[in-house]
Formats: sequence, structure tokens, C-alpha cells
Amino acid sequence: MDNSTLEQLEKTPEHGSNSKRLHPENGLDRETKNRIAYVNFIIIRFARGFKMLITEDFRYLEEYGGLDFLRKNYAYEHTQSEHNACLTLLKVCRKNGGWL
Repeated sequence: MDNSTLEQLEKTPEHGSNSKRLHPENGLDRETKNRIAYVNFIIIRFARGFKMLITEDFRYLEEYGGLDFLRKNYAYEHTQSEHNACLTLLKVCRKNGGWL
């Protein structure tokens, strides 16, 4: 990214915490970055809780609807404790045929 683009981004006014201002390094807005960070965090916590490799955990959550649930319910789920979020994922996956 060149300096003129960075300067343009710096001049862009923010309008509260829901601003769609782009991050200068990767072009993602804050909400998207927060969603990605949260989903990654929960995937890791879920994997640790069940002593799974992260790749196994990711496939499990993807196959049994856990990741889709997190994506759709981010607004609520990210306000919950990591323990409650993992329990909710466990219930969602079991409802969809998961074996844990």
C-alpha cells in the first residue's frame, strides 16, 4: 500500500465503533477483523477443551454446523464467556449429528 493511500485512510472520519474504516494493511474493516479473531479464538479454545488438533476441530465444527452458527450469531456469541460459547457449539454440533 502506498503512502497516498495510507494518508487517505487516515483522513477518513470514524463514526463510532461500528465504523467501516478499512485497516491499512489488509483492507478489512474492524468488524470483519473482530469476527475473524473471535472465530479463531473459539476454534482454538474448543480444540483445547476436547484435546483435538486445530485442523480436526475446524473440520468438525465445519461439518456439524458450528462455524456457520458462529458466523450467523456473532453479535450475541461474542458477548458470552468462552466457556458458554464452547458449550453452545457443542450443543449445536450434537444437534447436527456431531459425536463429541
